[in-house]
Amino acid sequence: MSLDAVESLRSALELTPKDSTQPSLRQTFARNLRNVRVGKAISQEALGFAAGLHRTYVSQAERCVTNISLDNIDRLAIALGVVAETLVGFDTQADVAAARVLAANKSRTRS
Repeated sequence: MSLDAVESLRSALELTPKDSTQPSLRQTFARNLRNVRVGKAISQEALGFAAGLHRTYVSQAERCVTNISLDNIDRLAIALGVVAETLVGFDTQADVAAARVLAANKSRTRS
């Protein structure tokens, strides 16, 4: 599954705001990947090697050129020593809480 597919799924489940000024998951990931990599003083080439990916792929991910898969996000996160949610910008507990509130509200409006 790719980040674009996750974003589509979140939109379909109404877990994301309708505000078009919000960056896409791919944009958020690209920004976070670069910030973490630069903050740890790791080159794209070294990160690619550690993650088993080519340096041009890392470059494309940082520039939002490629629709990165969740598997590759995980590989990059492990190579950087962070959890994948950090790179994608998810607050998993907040997302789960929002989904529960949404489901409760929808069930009330159907009753």
